[in-house]
Amino acid sequence: MHPRKEPSRIKAIVSERSRQAAEIVAPKPMTHEAQPEPKQHDLTFSASQDTEYAADDVSQPQTTDSASQLTLVDNVVAQDMCLPSPSLSPVAAMNALHADSSFESAEDPENETDSSFEQNDAQFTDSLPRGALKSRVPVIIAPESDGFPVPSRIPKASTLMDIPNVLDFFDSVPEELKTYLIYHLLRRCPKPTLHFVADVVNPALKCDFLTLLPLELSLNIVKYFDAQTMCRAAQVSKKWRHIINSDEKSWKELFDRDGYVLPEGELARAIREGWGWQFPNGNADYEKDISMSALIKPDPESSSAPALSPLAGPSERSSSVNRRPKRKACTRVSSRKFSKRKISSSGTDQSDSSDWKKEASAAEGPYAAASAAAAAVPYPDIGISSLRGLHLYKSLYQRHHSIHRGWMKPGVKPRHIAFRAHDRHVVTCLQFDTDKILTGSDDTNINVYDTKTGVLRATLEGHEGGVWALEYYGNTLVSGSTDRSVRVWDIERARCTQVFHGHTSTVRCLQIVLPAEVGKRPDGTPEMMPKEPLIITGSRDSNLRVWKLPKPGDPGYYQSSPHVDDADCPYFVRVLTGHQHSVRAIAAHGDTLVSGSYDCTVRVWKISTGETLHRLSGHSLKVYSVVLDHKRNRCISGSMDNMVKVWSLETGSILYNLEGHTSLVGLLDLKCDRLVSAAADSTLRIWDPESGQCKSTLSAHTGAITCFQHDGQKVISGSDRTLKMWDVRTGECVRDLLTNLGGVWQVKFNDRRCVAAVQRDGLTYIEVLDFGASRDGVPNDQLGRRIVVNRWGQEVSDTDEDYDLSDG
Repeated sequence: MHPRKEPSRIKAIVSERSRQAAEIVAPKPMTHEAQPEPKQHDLTFSASQDTEYAADDVSQPQTTDSASQLTLVDNVVAQDMCLPSPSLSPVAAMNALHADSSFESAEDPENETDSSFEQNDAQFTDSLPRGALKSRVPVIIAPESDGFPVPSRIPKASTLMDIPNVLDFFDSVPEELKTYLIYHLLRRCPKPTLHFVADVVNPALKCDFLTLLPLELSLNIVKYFDAQTMCRAAQVSKKWRHIINSDEKSWKELFDRDGYVLPEGELARAIREGWGWQFPNGNADYEKDISMSALIKPDPESSSAPALSPLAGPSERSSSVNRRPKRKACTRVSSRKFSKRKISSSGTDQSDSSDWKKEASAAEGPYAAASAAAAAVPYPDIGISSLRGLHLYKSLYQRHHSIHRGWMKPGVKPRHIAFRAHDRHVVTCLQFDTDKILTGSDDTNINVYDTKTGVLRATLEGHEGGVWALEYYGNTLVSGSTDRSVRVWDIERARCTQVFHGHTSTVRCLQIVLPAEVGKRPDGTPEMMPKEPLIITGSRDSNLRVWKLPKPGDPGYYQSSPHVDDADCPYFVRVLTGHQHSVRAIAAHGDTLVSGSYDCTVRVWKISTGETLHRLSGHSLKVYSVVLDHKRNRCISGSMDNMVKVWSLETGSILYNLEGHTSLVGLLDLKCDRLVSAAADSTLRIWDPESGQCKSTLSAHTGAITCFQHDGQKVISGSDRTLKMWDVRTGECVRDLLTNLGGVWQVKFNDRRCVAAVQRDGLTYIEVLDFGASRDGVPNDQLGRRIVVNRWGQEVSDTDEDYDLSDG
């Protein structure tokens, strides 16, 4: 073919192909009888064909003749349905992008694109479903000429008018390709644009499920949170804060689950003083009494307290406030009227407090207590108004959690009071609560002290020998003595109400056994054992005795001598015989009793019948301590043979021999899935009761361990000259609580206080360390220093000659 005729030939071919393309694109008229449904993507081609056309297009001769250019289809319908050229194929575009290694100038930080897009390009392409790049991409192809397809290229300058067509095209492609296109669009975006996209996309992907769900369902979700998650969730938004804080039931369950105990009267005090409205911050802050401020400065917008549910939302609270009738704000209170309003010593209005007192007394759950708190202090002017809300049990949890953690913080200083007790005699037993401290001594007396002030309330006299065991429940105290008697006392009235005889030697140990759930009956109700509270005593006469615990108000009973028939005693139940030597230690739960004896055996008893279930033999020397692991149906014993043994209560066989101590193991304590043993070798050991593995050895004392107690966080132990506190998790000694001592007789602690009976300079002292004093507003000058008080609670010098001990 002659070269000069080539343009004319191409022109003719292009004209013919354009006409045919127009016929393909343009819609054909349909008859009324048969009009098929419109079909999308009738023209589909594979990626291999698409690449072939692109390569063939490069091999075609180029010309600048305007006649050789393809003309646009002059048809509105055809223009609306025109399809992209092969150059817009995702594969061709991807190949072109790979040929160009840079998208924007690296010198312009505003237009710099994220390199992570480039690194993940191949990985993203490979992750697309097979055939995604081949699927339904509409391309117009001109008919073949001389066996080669000629692509239809319609060069056109892009304008803003093309944006709707681009969006329509994006809507028409499959979901897989939409993801692919968005990916490559984002690759071409500068960072400011990516930030804008992130600001739009991120909120769209988030869902505030607590706000969208009904409140009941939200609370059902929240109850699975732990304390840390609850506090974090309360910081998300005001709505979340309200849901979390007002969920009194979940906070009460967390309070109980973490082992915190409400002291007697603390809940009533929290309701009365408005603790549920406060958020003390830090160790130096504390819960204040805001009842007076709420009483004297009522809400000027209000005339009466609304009965709001603790679950009422902020909008409900605000709407309730807005519906109240307005009145003029009072700038002062009439002295005449105020004098008629009798203010009690607790700081509440007696005439107005009857409502919340009734609610508090009738409270059977956390929400009832919260309602009483809302009625007690209805107008708290505290904190930010938009964040104000009642959170009674969260406040109680925060208080106890702060006190609990304060033990382990060196910067937290306790209030330390000390007072003399029992002259120079040994304190053989000690128990206390937030109200009182009871001590038994070999001077035959039992003393009752005020826990907060150290005031000597009473001295219980009656035993004729040293008191070696005591335990109390409520207002009833039971004591055992070397005079072989068991006495029952009314603590408040400081008088003995019953005296039991029967043992023929020293009563060495005793326990009050309360009914506990031991299983389920066929009807699903819990089975409780024992049926009523019991007293179990162990003696050097090798026997154990069981009595009913007298109830408050029962008539007095005084058994004159051990020779009186047991049948004459209305409280006597039975005698447990079997040991051949002194009974040194006992432990009971439900219907099971475990006793350790100097006959080197441990016996397991069924309390309800008195029968011996197992006689556990294995120790080679005297048994000094036993504990009952009713959770695993096991018992544990410590002996003079240096061994700690773990026994199965089901089979009576030995499970583990816990070796490590090199001297008498005289003390055992099992709590919070940790067994702690203390020995005369000056060490304590922490064991896993499940596996018998030794977790830590606490070795810093220089003498035999005389007393200790532990919980899941700490161990407090007494030895020769010090009282030490240990971290259970690490086994490290955290601090010395008391130093320069002559001896440590007894130690006990609860959530906030540690009480120890010690010897200083030949005299016996009771030392009280209060780690929660700062939460009660005690001044800093009274923290961290030892304050000696006399029997009336007055601070005195440690060498004060006026310190009268004649009655204590």
